Amino acid sequence: MNRWARPPRSEAGFTLMEVMIAAALLAMMGLILGTSISTVMGAIRDNRELQDRYHSARVALGRMQREIAMAYVSRHQGENKATKTIFLGKENRLAFTYMGHRRIARGGLESDQGVVEYSLEREAGGLARLVRREKVIIDDTPEKEGRREVLAEDVVKLEFEYWSMDKESWESDWKVEIDRAAEEQRQKEAAAAMATGMTGNAALANAVVKQQSRRDKERHGPEENWLPVRVRIRLTLATSDEDLELDFETQTRVRIARPIDFQQAYKPKDFQDTLNPYAPVPAVTPGSFNVPTAGGAAGGLFGGGAGGAAGVTP
Repeated sequence: MNRWARPPRSEAGFTLMEVMIAAALLAMMGLILGTSISTVMGAIRDNRELQDRYHSARVALGRMQREIAMAYVSRHQGENKATKTIFLGKENRLAFTYMGHRRIARGGLESDQGVVEYSLEREAGGLARLVRREKVIIDDTPEKEGRREVLAEDVVKLEFEYWSMDKESWESDWKVEIDRAAEEQRQKEAAAAMATGMTGNAALANAVVKQQSRRDKERHGPEENWLPVRVRIRLTLATSDEDLELDFETQTRVRIARPIDFQQAYKPKDFQDTLNPYAPVPAVTPGSFNVPTAGGAAGGLFGGGAGGAAGVTP
């Protein structure tokens, strides 16, 4: 045997078919892994989009809810008629004067009153945006000018409805404008003076002039300058899925539904016997509310009991 002879080579190794099968399996596993990662990333992206939409709707509806609750109109007006209070409600637009403005700049000519408007503005080839316009000074043209800001993007639909206490139904339109308050007051005074001259009785003249006001008090519509006691808001936002739209709805209570008039005292009765389920409880102590007096008997809160005139034994 030749000791310099080479040992025989090993015949072990991969055939071409085995390499091709391994490459196919590796490609298939990579495809499955890539598809899974893409699906997970798409779900995360869709979830974030839904969260953004819900957050946007919650912020927009919450702000509208708070500001509409502070809406008001006033019968008071300067002699030069420099102010005009409004509540102009349409199906997809609402403008009103309110008492919720926050003063930020020191020394600014602002107060807690202002004008706010909510509307939709559409861009060319795109969806609408919910825009808030605020005017910090109430003048004779509250429908114009003001600072604009976007509350929500990709808005499909915005709807407002206004609850009528008289009709007990939701209305799609509510218009109240008080810009002739000073003139109307002078007309009432002139009518009272004329009636006094005709009848010679001032008390009778005032009663005749106030008769219409009493009739108006029995109604609570825009013709009597009342605001709706509730406002319902519907907001629909679009998503990346064309078949999916997000609908949101809320209601808010208008706390000062009656026009402000400091020339007429507000009585608890004015807030009773209305169809407003949110009417405040009158600040009157019920007659059935009795407290024991020092004499042992039960008397009214300020009524005299057995212990004395004020219910306390001297």
